[in-house]
Amino acid sequence: MHLVLLRNDFVRVQILSRKVSKRHLNEKGLEKLKISYYQFMIRYYIHEKMILDVAKSYQVIFDTINKAEEDLKKEVTEENPTLLNSSFQNFVIYLLISPYENEKVDMMHIIERDYARSLEDNDLLSRFVHKL
Repeated sequence: MHLVLLRNDFVRVQILSRKVSKRHLNEKGLEKLKISYYQFMIRYYIHEKMILDVAKSYQVIFDTINKAEEDLKKEVTEENPTLLNSSFQNFVIYLLISPYENEKVDMMHIIERDYARSLEDNDLLSRFVHKL
């Protein structure tokens, strides 16, 4: 997928992304591959202007890092120290700018319910989430 993205061949990215089983990526030990896959998919979704899917991808990255074992979490944050924080911020920002749909409203409620602690750490984002 990386090579195809470098060539900006987004049709092939879509074809290749469908060949990857998302259920298989949820297995233990594949967390780094899962993060890489969703980072590639974010680039594709941004190109296709699929804003809600970008937000969902950042949510998966954030959840994967949070649920990972400590040694893997440390390894991922050493490679990219801002990945955890930026993935949550991007998740909320892309969700806020996505078009209004029922799924967006449901995800906003999920943020308020399940990600309250992360929202407390980021005061500016929490103000925007609570206004909607």
